[in-house]
Amino acid sequence: MERGISPDARELLMALRRLRNGRKRKHSGPMAGRKQSEGMLLMVLRDHVEDGKPGIMVSEIGRILDVKSPTVTQLIKGLESDGLVDRSIDPDDRRAVRISLTEEGIRVTDSFIEEMESMIGGLSEYLGESDTQTLIHLLHRIHDYFQAREASEDSKAAEDPDPLSDPVRDAQASDKGERPL
Repeated sequence: MERGISPDARELLMALRRLRNGRKRKHSGPMAGRKQSEGMLLMVLRDHVEDGKPGIMVSEIGRILDVKSPTVTQLIKGLESDGLVDRSIDPDDRRAVRISLTEEGIRVTDSFIEEMESMIGGLSEYLGESDTQTLIHLLHRIHDYFQAREASEDSKAAEDPDPLSDPVRDAQASDKGERPL
């Protein structure tokens, strides 16, 4: 019996690789040298922080981006050192920190949004209305597939925990800086 994926699945894999590898040119726009995740964080701030308001908390940014707070904190450190975001103490809760865009951050983010809108608008025009709607539909189906697959894997893992895993041993090894086998 031959193992592997179907010819259609193989062609899909190659098309996805081609799409990913075809976008490796260096960007010269407002996000030149920046990570995609930094752009996403800047857009979240632009969308969720009103002018003159104290900003939003790291946990809220993490919820919106669906990433853990330590990841958001690392992104913020880099953006803050580049003068694009500010941290401020929450006026209602001095223990909380709020994140907002600086004037330069607003300029860079607005320019990035214009670049993204132009690129996506150009793609939509290139594809035409029918193919654009088909692509949107397929992307939603792809998302649904991976969500269902993840939920299925999570439920299987909950039903059949790893019999070789020992949480106490793993925690002790972690405390010593060791990695469990």
